[in-house]
Amino acid sequence: MTMTFLGYRRDNGAVGVRNWVAVVSVMDNCNPVTRTIAQTVQGCIPVTTLFVRGQFGADRMFALETLAALGRNPNIAAVLVVGLEESSTDEVARRVRSTGKPVETIYMQPNGTINCIAEGSRKALRLSLAASRARREAFPVSELVVGVECGGSDTTSGLSCNPTIGRMADRLIAEGGTVIISETSEFIGADHLFAARAVDDTVKEAFVSAVRKMENMAIARGVNVSASQPAPDNKRGGLTTVEEKALGAMAKAGTTPLVGVLGYGEAPQKKGLHFMDAPAAAVENLTAMAAGGCQLTFFGTGVGNPIGSMVSPTVKVCGNRNTLVSMADNIDFDASGILERGERIADIGDALYGYAIEVASGTRLSSELLDIRETAVSRFAQSL
Repeated sequence: MTMTFLGYRRDNGAVGVRNWVAVVSVMDNCNPVTRTIAQTVQGCIPVTTLFVRGQFGADRMFALETLAALGRNPNIAAVLVVGLEESSTDEVARRVRSTGKPVETIYMQPNGTINCIAEGSRKALRLSLAASRARREAFPVSELVVGVECGGSDTTSGLSCNPTIGRMADRLIAEGGTVIISETSEFIGADHLFAARAVDDTVKEAFVSAVRKMENMAIARGVNVSASQPAPDNKRGGLTTVEEKALGAMAKAGTTPLVGVLGYGEAPQKKGLHFMDAPAAAVENLTAMAAGGCQLTFFGTGVGNPIGSMVSPTVKVCGNRNTLVSMADNIDFDASGILERGERIADIGDALYGYAIEVASGTRLSSELLDIRETAVSRFAQSL
């Protein structure tokens, strides 16, 4: 039986699991206005950034394209772009308009902060009112694009929450859905095993090249990956080697073939399992996958990491009984039965798959309700 979820249809054919208006900053100096507008009007979320001013060339294009891609995410019904002046603001706005979504702009020059907040709040109000008229309808799970992430990993991560996410990923792909795994540096030490899952040599070489590039960058900066990983919180949780950490992180990808390799924030063009070449830091990686179109993200954590994506609702999955008590307010799904009661990974993973359908249909998550969410667009060059 084909599973369905209740989502929102967009004019370009995409399907969202949330129905937000995104208030998007074009530059860091617009962030206070952006946050104030989003706090003033219900149904709005702030999408902020750092820098952009002082960025040039490809680095600047990455920043503007990522901001626009977050606005293009299917979870976004409409976009209000907040900029310092007209030209840079419109560079982001025109990249979103191709989706057919309503897009409005406001400029801080020469209006000033108070006038800009007032005008922006009125525009956001109209956009949010219009978005509220949308109604959920049934869609097959093949419409879902899901990101898989981990952070605060420990010995329980690779044995419980990550393979649970992997089982969910396998189920979703079997139904025609799409899964993106990222965090390039997290594959170092076990990348040859993941490369062997590539559907052809082109995909394999693209994946291996991305990991080697990350390793070479670390070496060029004088970083010993084997010495710096696992991170201190990973070590406190019992992880001892970079290979052990990589094997646990890889478990989130399940068992299906790797069909594609994506650049930072790039949207997949086919169904199945994809790898995205992006930084491993949680907020940066969550931002990149949301820019790639992930409507949901599943985040495995052992010793605990509460942060969620601003645009892609983030399901926190944990199998550590201590963390489930100490960080109970931040965990959405309990996978501790695998280690505590001998329950099967397949059974817990199937339960997570069912929960994924619930969340896609509107069930809220702790990071949404507590607003423990953030955006960080990655930098690829220094400012001038």
